[in-house]
Amino acid sequence: MQIREDWLLIKRQVAHIQIEVESLVISPALVTMLIAAEDHRFGRHPGVDLVSICRAAWRTLFCGRREGASTIAMQLVRVLTGRYERTLKRKLVEMCLAVRLTKYVKQADIPKLYLFVAYFGWRMNGLAQASRRLNIDLLAMTEFEAASIVARLKCPEPQKYDQIRLGKIRARTKHILSRTIAPTEVMQPHQFQLGDTNGTL
Repeated sequence: MQIREDWLLIKRQVAHIQIEVESLVISPALVTMLIAAEDHRFGRHPGVDLVSICRAAWRTLFCGRREGASTIAMQLVRVLTGRYERTLKRKLVEMCLAVRLTKYVKQADIPKLYLFVAYFGWRMNGLAQASRRLNIDLLAMTEFEAASIVARLKCPEPQKYDQIRLGKIRARTKHILSRTIAPTEVMQPHQFQLGDTNGTL
């Protein structure tokens, strides 16, 4: 059965990466930005946010707007299982596994686990690679740097410089910051200079 097989796979992977994650010290700002961007009711649901699911379904059916409703736990399940097919069955299995995962590990560890394995762009598989490519100190990063890393979950870093993608990353970063800090503190365009000088964003 798919749920059983996927759950055993998740347990094996979590057991493997938790050792490394526990020794990974990161700025609290990174988790704050992740929750603000991807799952603002994190901690108030069991791994599946029914409010977001109902809202997304309503807007898809009656407003013609596609909207995501995946929690951080659901996104972590997706990465660990490697299942991305666009089917209702996959989504239901993902929801079931997200609830089990939230009971299996400390809920507070889920954002860190997700950041550790998430895809942020070309040669940025996981937080460690992303921080190295963007030249960001994981412990001493600013709120802006934290938001810019999280922005790449929806707008992955391309292999080569791309002005359109840069604009999307910039807009996403500003959106995340606007949800966590006062509007007057949101960074200005000249501050969106991250990474190295060899064409990366």
